[in-house]
Amino acid sequence: MLGPALALGSSLTYGVSDFLGGTTSRRIGTLQFIFCTQLFEALLAIGWVVISSEPPPPAVAVVAATGAGLGLAIGVAAFFQAMVVGKMSIVAPISATGVVLPVAVGIARGERPSAAQAIGIVVAIAGVVLAARGPGERQAARAESGLGLALVAAVGTGLFLWLMAPASRHGVAWGILISRAIPAVALTVAVGVRRTSLRPALQSRTAGTIAVAALLAFSGTALYALSTLHGQLVIVSVLGSLYPAVTGLLAYHVLGERLSRSQQVGIAAVLTGVVLLST
Repeated sequence: MLGPALALGSSLTYGVSDFLGGTTSRRIGTLQFIFCTQLFEALLAIGWVVISSEPPPPAVAVVAATGAGLGLAIGVAAFFQAMVVGKMSIVAPISATGVVLPVAVGIARGERPSAAQAIGIVVAIAGVVLAARGPGERQAARAESGLGLALVAAVGTGLFLWLMAPASRHGVAWGILISRAIPAVALTVAVGVRRTSLRPALQSRTAGTIAVAALLAFSGTALYALSTLHGQLVIVSVLGSLYPAVTGLLAYHVLGERLSRSQQVGIAAVLTGVVLLST
């Protein structure tokens, strides 16, 4: 039960972090927010590596961590930009459909969940897809404007959920550091080339929000990485991908975004899938 519990904790912290990220990106810009959070997370990862004294991982783990980091960076960038131009409670669930990739990988490598857990996987994924349905024609244009970006976010998320497992086998701290350092370097180059102003992100209130969002995201990554060491990938990847339900509920309660009946049913299906996966 430790693996599923850690994965659920990851979804909770990621959901809150993404909600903060979506609302903050609308004010200061997606690139500025992602650059600041990735840099902050990389510094946290450096501290963890120093404290843990873990030996450097083998090349295969480095490659996996690099792929996980790039996938997550692309996925997060597309996700936040999609929430800037689209509807948060629609974009967030679509991004979670990338979990199909690690589920397929887990099954291909011989993982066999119980009958109840298999049903839970189907119900949870179906719930996410159902929750992604638009609330009506009046919202169609805005939902479609972020659809392509949300699908890119789904692919990036899927790569992260898959590759973070092999990246963590030889040391969680190093896996997280590599997965954060490489995107941080790439984003530093992007900020320099585009001459992006970071002044809006350095305002006291905004900087505090960015720090909280980064800490939550870092915690979510750590919890998920640890969950892959204590549970089947096919199960923990699904439980670790339910953060859009948290983001969507926060958007509903805090921002007043309307959820259609189909979306409400989808969220209920996600919760049902969680119960089945936890058996």
